[in-house]
Parts: sequence; C-alpha cells; structure tokens
Amino acid sequence: MTPEEVIIRTQEILKENKKDWQKRYFNYMAKAVSNTPLVLQKRQLFHKWGNLNVYCPLGNVIDNKNWFDLRYLGQSVGYICVNEGVVSLHISEDQYKNNCNEKYFIGYPKDICRPTNRQKGDETGVGYLWQSSVEAKEFRKYFKSKPEKHGHVEHRFENNLLNEFWKRYSDKSLCGIQPVTIGESDLFFQLPTPLKASTTEIAYANRKGGGIDILARRNNVLTVFELKDEYKSSEGPEKVICQAVAYATFIVELCNTEARDIFWEFCGFHGKTHGNETINVSILMPDPGNGSQPCFTNKILSVPGSDMKLKLHTTYFDKDNMIITWSSL
Repeated sequence: MTPEEVIIRTQEILKENKKDWQKRYFNYMAKAVSNTPLVLQKRQLFHKWGNLNVYCPLGNVIDNKNWFDLRYLGQSVGYICVNEGVVSLHISEDQYKNNCNEKYFIGYPKDICRPTNRQKGDETGVGYLWQSSVEAKEFRKYFKSKPEKHGHVEHRFENNLLNEFWKRYSDKSLCGIQPVTIGESDLFFQLPTPLKASTTEIAYANRKGGGIDILARRNNVLTVFELKDEYKSSEGPEKVICQAVAYATFIVELCNTEARDIFWEFCGFHGKTHGNETINVSILMPDPGNGSQPCFTNKILSVPGSDMKLKLHTTYFDKDNMIITWSSL
C-alpha cells in the first residue's frame, strides 16, 4: 500500500470500531492528565541511579499505580514500588531469569539480587528498600558498571535514542527535539493504539494494539517515529513509513473526537488547539551510508475529513554511537 492508501484503510478500520475505542481513549487521556501530578509526586521520592531509565506505562498513569519499570538499554530489569512513601526495589521471576541469562548480561549478582514475591501489577509484597538495602545497592552498582547488553536490539536502540533526544543541552545530534514523557519528566512510555500495524498489513487490535515507538516534539510539532534496527529491503523505508502513517492517522482520528484538547495537553502542548495541526511522521533507521533519501521525504499528505496534515520524513542514525546522522525534520 501507498501512504495515501494506508490513511484510507486506517480510517475505515477505526470507523468500523469507533464504538469500542473512541470513549475508551477519551477516558484514557482524561485519567492520564488527572493522575499525572500524583505519579510525579511518587517519582520525586527516588533517584534512579546508574544507567537505568524509568518507564511508566500509560496504563499505570491511568490507574494511578504505585510501580515504575526500571530498564537498562531497553530491557526491563526491575520495578520500583512507591507505597505510602516507602520506596522499594522488586525483581520478578522473569526479570531475574533474564538478568541471569548470559545471552543478555554477564556478571549479574544473582546470589544477592534475587526475585522478590511481587509480580508486575501486584501492589503487595515485600521488596528491597531502595536506598538502604544491600540488595538494592548491589543492583545499582551492577548497572552503574555499564554491563554489556546483548539481544533485543530494537529495544536497545529505542532506549538509546530516547536518551539522545532527552538531553537538555544543545550538544545533541538533533536539536529542538524532546520525547513526549509523562508530565514532561524523565518517565518514558509508549503511546498505545488500537491498531496492529506492520509493514504488510493494518488491522484492528482492540486492547492489544501496537504502541508508537517514539512520540516526540520537534520544534513544537508532534512527531511520530517508527524505529527499525536494520536497513533491509524486506522492511525498507517505503514500507516502514506506511506503518508510521497508520499510527499517525489514528492520532488524527483521535483529534477528531472530544479527546482532542486533552490529548494535546497530555503530549505537552499548551494553549488552544485548532484541529489544523501538522504531524511529522518519520522513519527512524540505521544510516545506509549511501546518501539516499526515500522519495516520500518531505511529502505532505491530507487526511480526509480533517484539516490536519501529515508531513513525511526520513531520519537516519549511527548504530554504534547512537546519534542522528541525517534527518529531514
């Protein structure tokens, strides 16, 4: 499919299922905006330490959950729970198994930093006190040592690029960009969609849809990135941009509902929205090194039934140094 055909097909799918997703996503956005200050209060009670990043799934914000996901180069390695002011580290059985797996890490302190009896989403269970316990100190010490990470390449790239975009100073490879985070804090998340969008098909997925890889603000323009860890013919730029266009079309359709203003507020845009905004839609792929630019670069697409536009872009990055080498943004 062409990007134009993707827009039409995505609109058809969303129209067929509007009774399922429209009210639900309005409630998602309303609860997320309402609960963000409460989530940020909990986040302020702990320092993340080392080279760990703190993720907060949108569902946690919506439900005002007490836990945060700790990730190292994109892999979930533990949870922080903030319960009645007490901050504790929890490690699930799956996290422990992966942390000890030498396919991913070498040297994890497996005899000390063992699983707690708390699993993801469980608000009970005794963990390791984050500031004072031996287990938490060893956990932080290990990840502060910058252990080499193997496997889950796309997750690693995503995490590194989020950190590159997050830098607060001008010494970064793409200036004027910040990832959309919870309350403009350091809490990373992925915006879920009700779509299953691959490079070959688009389908409705109800509550198990795909998430937007990276949602950002570039010079005050909302930007949707679709990330791939390889530049290959089977998933070339022309196919990847279609995946990104499907997700961006969902945002346009969301903005055609009563959720529009609260969605923009959640994404960190302040002031009145007008329904005629442009969204940047960009592939994010390793630099092929041949100076090529896909033919869709800088193309502007209209979205039927809306005054909003999609502007298509290309962004390449260096796989070794995790910097942007070229972008049309």
